[in-house]
Amino acid sequence: MDIKQICKTNFSICVDLLEKLVACKSLSGSEKDCAQTITAFFETHKIPCFTDSRGSIIAVSAPSEIKFCSVNEAIIEAKKQNMSVIVYNAHMDVVSADNPNEWKSDPFKLSKREGKLFGRGTCDMKGALAAMATSMALMKDSDKIFKRENIIIGCFCTEEEVAEGLAFKNLFDEFEFTPDAVILGEPSKMQVARGQRGKLEMVVETNGVCSHTSVPETADNAAYKMARALLAIEDLELEERKTHTLAPENIMQRTTIVGSAIRCYPLSKSFVPDKAEIHVTARLALGQTMNSISEKLKKHPMWPQANTYCLIYKGKSYTGKDSYWPAEHNGWETSKDESIFKLVFESYKELFGVAPKDKIWPFSTDGVYCAGRLKIPTLGIGPGHEEVAHINDEWVSEEELFMALSLYSALAYKSLNSAS
Repeated sequence: MDIKQICKTNFSICVDLLEKLVACKSLSGSEKDCAQTITAFFETHKIPCFTDSRGSIIAVSAPSEIKFCSVNEAIIEAKKQNMSVIVYNAHMDVVSADNPNEWKSDPFKLSKREGKLFGRGTCDMKGALAAMATSMALMKDSDKIFKRENIIIGCFCTEEEVAEGLAFKNLFDEFEFTPDAVILGEPSKMQVARGQRGKLEMVVETNGVCSHTSVPETADNAAYKMARALLAIEDLELEERKTHTLAPENIMQRTTIVGSAIRCYPLSKSFVPDKAEIHVTARLALGQTMNSISEKLKKHPMWPQANTYCLIYKGKSYTGKDSYWPAEHNGWETSKDESIFKLVFESYKELFGVAPKDKIWPFSTDGVYCAGRLKIPTLGIGPGHEEVAHINDEWVSEEELFMALSLYSALAYKSLNSAS
């Protein structure tokens, strides 16, 4: 029996887990039910798992000959047997589904239509989470047939939708481990995502002097200043397009920057505003930072006197832990020469008979921490189409879910060190 046959025989386990996960309305900071569902799954399948102070789950899949009571013990024993350590990452939180009347079926009840599984989070990213967790359960039986080469550590995180990297960092810090490689399960159409641009969220603030609209000559209109700031932001975006073009191969060299959510104070039609704010989101090219973007904007001839500051996430986890997480993250890219890329490439080709496509993700992930900060070789590959994430009638195909389950299962049995 091969890996695909084992996964086919047990695919219903993955779908059943996904059904339970979708039923959990796990908005960011409210993932408790989802975490309990995952913990119960691992306890049923006798896979050691632990919970950190934010409520994220970490689970360890190792062959039976490795005895351990902690994550670190498992890693130490694995290294003694020349095994590598691969982390599987998925987040438990989902965006809201406040408009259930616009869905064809209940967003928090898994439904199947024409080979697709519908429900909030099926694509982003409970489908991958279910496949990763199920693959770890199936490894207990697969270990009896195949030689284990890697131990797998599942990191199932809170709050990624609002603060990518925050909960992942908390797991690394509290359990004090560093893996050899990371696999992110974000939706990728089961193509290999080798990186992403960085992400910056900042606020631009202009100030002036308020007056009644009948005497604007006595005022200093903060909205007009903000209009000039917006034009400078637009010019920077257009310059990036002109310099680097929209060619997909140049995506890591091109920063995008967008102003949105414009607000004026006082919010009254009878007053000239003395304060204006906009939210700015930038997808950062490799090497770009908030400082470098701010300096470019300040050099623009239309740029007004303005304050810029990074947005800070200060929410609480479902366990009540406070946060302070600046929304400024580095871009990252993993070379095709890395062992993890070769391992995924070869495993995919052996399983499915074709070579996988590779690409750069357009969005941000927990990879901003493991790859962007720690420089751990990281790849993304997951079931689901990126453009389906967050939409009404979100879905994942059964075919891609099965492919993900098969690949995640297979990666435990091919050596990371010998991938060529």
